[in-house]
Amino acid sequence: MSVRLLSAESTDLFVGSRDEPRQVLRVTVARGERDEPLEVRGEGVRLAEPLTVPAAAEGVVEVPLAVSAPPGTTVPCLLTLGEERLETAVTAEEPGWTMFMVSHFHYDPVWWNTQAAYTSPWELLSGDATTRPLWERNAFALVEAHIDLALRDPDYRFVLAEVDYLKPFFDTHPERRADLRALMTEGRAELVGGTYNEPNTNLTGAETTIRNIVYGIGYQRDILGGDPRTAWQLDAFGHDPQFPGYLAAAGLTGSAWARGPFHQWGPISKNFKQAKNDAALMQFPSEFEWISPSGQGVLTHYMPAHYSAGWWMDSSPSLEAACEAVYDLYRSLKPVAATKNVLLPVGTDYTPPNKWITDVHRTWASRYVWPRFVCATPRDFLDAVRAERVAFSPQTRDMNPVYTGKDVSYIDTKQAQRAAEVAALDAERLSAFASVLGLGRYPHAALDKVWRQLAYGAHHDAITGSESDQVYIDLLTGWREAHDLAATARDNALDALTGQIALDGRSVVVTNTLPFARDGLVSVPLPAGRTVADLSGAPVPAVAEDGTLTFVARDVPSMGWRSYRVVPGSPEPWQPAPLSRTPLVTIANDRWQVTADPARGGALVSIHDRAADREVLTGLGNELRLYDEYPQHPDMGEGPWHLIPSGRVVGSAEARALTVIAETSPIGRRLTVTGGVGEIAYEQTVTLLTGSDRIDFTTRVLDHTGADRLLRVRFPARVEGALPVSDVAGAVVGRGFALPDVDTAEHPWTLDNPANTWFGLSATARVDLGEAGARALGVAEVVVPALDDAPQARDLVVALARAGVTATTSSADGTRYGWLDVDSNLPDVRIVLGGPDTNPVAAELLDRADDAYLEALKSGAARVWVPAERPLPEVWQPSADLRDLRALPALIVTDPADLVADLSDAVIEAVCPLGEEVLEDRTVALLTYGLPGFAVDPSGALHLSLMRSCTGWPSGIWLDPPHRAAPDGSAFQLQHWTHEFSYSLVSGDGDWRTLRLPATAQEHITPLLPRLVEDAQP
Repeated sequence: MSVRLLSAESTDLFVGSRDEPRQVLRVTVARGERDEPLEVRGEGVRLAEPLTVPAAAEGVVEVPLAVSAPPGTTVPCLLTLGEERLETAVTAEEPGWTMFMVSHFHYDPVWWNTQAAYTSPWELLSGDATTRPLWERNAFALVEAHIDLALRDPDYRFVLAEVDYLKPFFDTHPERRADLRALMTEGRAELVGGTYNEPNTNLTGAETTIRNIVYGIGYQRDILGGDPRTAWQLDAFGHDPQFPGYLAAAGLTGSAWARGPFHQWGPISKNFKQAKNDAALMQFPSEFEWISPSGQGVLTHYMPAHYSAGWWMDSSPSLEAACEAVYDLYRSLKPVAATKNVLLPVGTDYTPPNKWITDVHRTWASRYVWPRFVCATPRDFLDAVRAERVAFSPQTRDMNPVYTGKDVSYIDTKQAQRAAEVAALDAERLSAFASVLGLGRYPHAALDKVWRQLAYGAHHDAITGSESDQVYIDLLTGWREAHDLAATARDNALDALTGQIALDGRSVVVTNTLPFARDGLVSVPLPAGRTVADLSGAPVPAVAEDGTLTFVARDVPSMGWRSYRVVPGSPEPWQPAPLSRTPLVTIANDRWQVTADPARGGALVSIHDRAADREVLTGLGNELRLYDEYPQHPDMGEGPWHLIPSGRVVGSAEARALTVIAETSPIGRRLTVTGGVGEIAYEQTVTLLTGSDRIDFTTRVLDHTGADRLLRVRFPARVEGALPVSDVAGAVVGRGFALPDVDTAEHPWTLDNPANTWFGLSATARVDLGEAGARALGVAEVVVPALDDAPQARDLVVALARAGVTATTSSADGTRYGWLDVDSNLPDVRIVLGGPDTNPVAAELLDRADDAYLEALKSGAARVWVPAERPLPEVWQPSADLRDLRALPALIVTDPADLVADLSDAVIEAVCPLGEEVLEDRTVALLTYGLPGFAVDPSGALHLSLMRSCTGWPSGIWLDPPHRAAPDGSAFQLQHWTHEFSYSLVSGDGDWRTLRLPATAQEHITPLLPRLVEDAQP
């Protein structure tokens, strides 16, 4: 009896030599009674050399083949072994592939444990894996372990990254710098990151991000002697769209990270319910050019199997099993590699060197010519990628939202970050002038400390609110110190500058630190019987309350000041307005009329724009909505960093308000509402200042006893055809609609997004269709005919981003963008480059549409608009799938270069032979202060997240005794204390540019600075 043929598997393994590689066919056999020669017959496939299978053979036999068939061809083959026959197929593969195994450890200086424990002793942690996996080590032990292994094993290579552990380690172990520098010189260690830590740049201002990069590069290069080139941002919960531009401007040339375009875990691992286990669901290669709206970008590697992908071979029971585990990972990552180079991160949180990595490196090389599995650094990998390609698929895709709970958990830390950032920027501006004028030394040390504290707090487990209670209390001291140091420097410089102004008597000097003239509300302490007048002597309308005078300063010059004389007078306090003759309560100024309904919790039944004679609201405005949440996600099992509503919500309009009071004063009108919703007692004020184009709101949570609740405020404000728009740190981009009312057990993606200072309904760019109307553009999929054509779309993708339209560049034969099971966000339009003769997507689209669209192209139209089959709000549903070509409108473009030029004014002209689109040229927006989380649902309702309480782990965790809690015994994560939230509404004709929303939002967050100054010497 001959050896039996059980199965055969075509592989992409090669043996032989680099000059004559032989593809491996894995044949599984069962032992027989005699040796038999093996034959393989197929067109273009044969044995590389005669092979006899011994009778005792059992299991897998690797058979070298000579394959002359073109790569990618699948060839039917017949295997013969004595009397045995087996039909199989061999797919011709290409040699030359390399997988770069990058040893690393991810480090959180704060998360559920404290900085002290993470850095050195791991205090109060057991050794039985009940508090942490047994492999996890503290930072000092990890740095030692990786350096020591590299010194022992010449094949070992690794990376170190964040300043938050590098500095403490090398401050206490300066003798190890020489070892690290030697390894870096040999190319066996690399400093990566290029930042102070892994910051959540979508929750901080632009300057905080810039300083984070400056501190990171400065320490790694100038102190440790490294050459940082790659931003290693493994775990950040999404990224600010401008981040790649900042990296490029700082001299970094690459980035690598694991979270962003495809939810938190990527297309291979599980995000929700069943894992997709298919990297090919990505619309672009894992190596691409990540570009910001500025047009600058860096070569980026996205980790499809996440940053811990290669670590798990550490638990393999044998070297053979570890090799097979690595090979399986290689095969899962290979389909989306942009070149013949694949990166495998080998490490996870707090991990020592993987025990198999160098053995795999050596053993694999002894067995196979290709693919090579080598220990490497990110520079080795990116250099190899660049050597094979010079241009990459351009992506301006918004790498958000990821972990939407981060935008609102521990909301007071977001407010603290904003307050400290504003104070720091004011301090720098004023101190620079004071220093130049010789009024004192610039406070270098104090402001350096400010930015370092803000950089530290920007970490993705700090500003995100994902930390434990003890870590939260620890972090608060950092934000407090940053704010107080900045405020002190600001006030010292302001006092010095205002002290130099020649004044005619006691005056209030109001300083504007912004680069444009502005109005603003200011308050100063003045005794009774005093008010202010302008320099002409005319009295300024003002309000006196509790020893404080409040007035509106007008037209304060850019980066300048205006003075007001203190004069005798008796300004009035706020007074009750005349009683209304209706159950409703109304206030008004020249621009706005606002009406509240006491029977519905004091919610606004009308916001009437008097200038345009138009109603803004389509329902109840400024209504508080309290969402019930799961303690942790029923499927994913995580809490504070997810938004996890159960679908149950109660609104403040469901109960009568306790009080609704209208008041009037010389500076304006206001409403004050008190009431309750669920476990929350609230007070809301609505203020209309005389001469102001905005409506100012304050919501105060007076008492809060609930748990697992999310509080939002809602303004239903439909603008026909408008799309969600928000600012980010240094740009304005379109955003997708959100789904705030879902039950996340069934539909996990609410699609809330973070905004920097404002969001609303508007248009970033639009398509002008002539008589067929107009359509706003927000988020695009740009479809090129073939993957190799993607770099040619760069100019268009950049032009779209500069207009505020982020884009995913895909190819016609690839996966379409728009499936929430995989994609973190959804597009609202497709831009198809090339007509039906060159782009298969255009051909299919036109085949399914009316002939009129094809005729328009044939008639010479360079751009043809094909409307969707259904309106966008109808298809934008929970767990949406918008991959069908007719689910979204499409712009077919035959001349991309001409379209780039046409985008200079953010308006695209196109032909639409049938159908029409409607776009109202109007904007409604909310200005925010330290409140990044927002949602605009498909009906057009604006939702602003105010706060939440979450009991999911690590809420309540306190490690060092005694255990601390809020006064009522609750965890700090529940936020059981008084809160105050400020936001404003603006609206008007035109888009966000017409309304100057970036400048208006800066006015909202940056107060005018008043100083009461006695007679000063010139």
